[in-house]
This record gives sequence, structure tokens and C-alpha cells, in this order.
Amino acid sequence: MRKLAQSLKVELAQVRGTGPRGRVTEDDVRKAAGQKAKGPPAPSPLSSREERIPFVGIRRRTAERMAFSKRTVAHVTHADEADVTALVALREELKAEAQQRGVKLTYLPFVLRALVKALREYPNLNSALDEDKGELILKRSCNIGIATAAPQGLIVPVVTDAAGKDLWALAAETARLAEKVRSGKIEPSELQGGTFTVTNIGPIGGLFATPIVNHPEVGILGVMKIQKRPVVKDGAVVIRDMVNLALSFDHRVVDGAEAAHFMNTLIKHLENPRTLL
Repeated sequence: MRKLAQSLKVELAQVRGTGPRGRVTEDDVRKAAGQKAKGPPAPSPLSSREERIPFVGIRRRTAERMAFSKRTVAHVTHADEADVTALVALREELKAEAQQRGVKLTYLPFVLRALVKALREYPNLNSALDEDKGELILKRSCNIGIATAAPQGLIVPVVTDAAGKDLWALAAETARLAEKVRSGKIEPSELQGGTFTVTNIGPIGGLFATPIVNHPEVGILGVMKIQKRPVVKDGAVVIRDMVNLALSFDHRVVDGAEAAHFMNTLIKHLENPRTLL
């Protein structure tokens, strides 16, 4: 047996015997030699083409909430467009004042101002449905969540009392929250209490989306990219700055006609931006 082990280059002391009283048999030596020759199992061709990353943390919690909302909310998406040529011009006009104030003026504060006006007119979209008690909870404050992409996943900081903030305060607050999200310093309290959500897809691009309602809220507005497009105005084809808007809402709470009226009000203010100052 020793000669066989030497010829097969097997250390007998490391072989587990299966014979009587633990004696090492010829089969034990040959099996040990076979395992040594084979070595560790080679990775499968599939594993060499994959990378597995733990699905945990904020990304997992967000996914779970989205899946719950999709199962629970009766989602409907209403799409429309707005001529924001006047808004583009007004923002350009206000750039000098924004610089003096030390504020970067994006389009988002204008959208928030228009959104607050529309929510005041159609309060059902600024509500929550208590399914257990069978009650619709109308929110007295407009706390607008801003869906923000971050390395760790989608985070929705909340602009509290958006109705009580002017254009400049909204610009400062949205910039502050975005910076805290990017730096990973956002506080849990700054992610709570939202009554409606905006997802600003415009800086990235895209024509249309179907945002998922941030349950227990009943509405979310998707704002797409502002683009110059040919449109018919007063019987003539002209180039205007246009933006597509997508409102997803809970059809259990909001009827389609109410959603359309809400969007008309929102668009009216975006197309007449001096009403937002």
C-alpha cells in the first residue's frame, strides 16, 4: 500500500481510511490520488461571465416599496405637453438676480410653484388613502418629495411647506437637499412627510415615462426634457420650447377628468410663468 501511495504521490497520513478499524484501503489511496489530480472544481463558464452584487440597503428598500405600491395603487398615467417658451425666457432674465443671491436657478422651483397652485385647486391629489379606516386624508401642507438619483439608490428628500416658500427659497432648498443626498448626509427626518412627488427626468433626457406613485401618496409628476419643437400656433408652424409631462395617479382616489383638469392648471401656470413669482 505504501508503494502504491508513493507511486501515486499520495501522503498516506492524509488519507482517511474506510476499511476495518479505519485501515486505508487501495480504493482510499486511488480516490485520494484522483481528487489530488483533479484539484478544486473549475469555475463554470457562466460564473466567469457574471458578477453577483448583494441587493441590500436603500436600493432594496426602495424596490420593496415600489413593488408594494404597484400591487396596491390603481395606477393611471396622464400625459400632456406645455409650451414653456416664456418660462425659458424668464429664467434667463432672472439669472443675474440668482447670481447676486448666490442661488442656482433651475426649472425645478418654477415647477414646484406651479404644482402648489394646482394642488391647492385640486386637493384630492394632495392626499393619502387610509385603507384600513376607509378615509381619505386631505393634507393641509404641500410637502413635495423630489425623487433624486444617488449612488446608493433612489432617494426622495422632501421640501416641506412648499406653498410657504417663494421661488428663491425653493431654489435654495432643492439645491440644499440635492447636495445632502449626493454627499450621503441626508437626515431621515428630511425623507418623511411627503404629500406629492416630482421626478425630474429632464436633465437626463427622454420623451415619456410612467412614474410609480410613492404610496401612500396618490400622485407623482414626471417632468421630461425641455426641447425646441415645431408646433402649430395661430395657424402657423413655429419653433417653441416644449416639455412633456406625465402624471401618474391613484385612480381609486382621483378620476381621470380631475387629473386632466389638474394638469391643465399646472400647464397654465408653466406657460404663464410670471404667475409663479
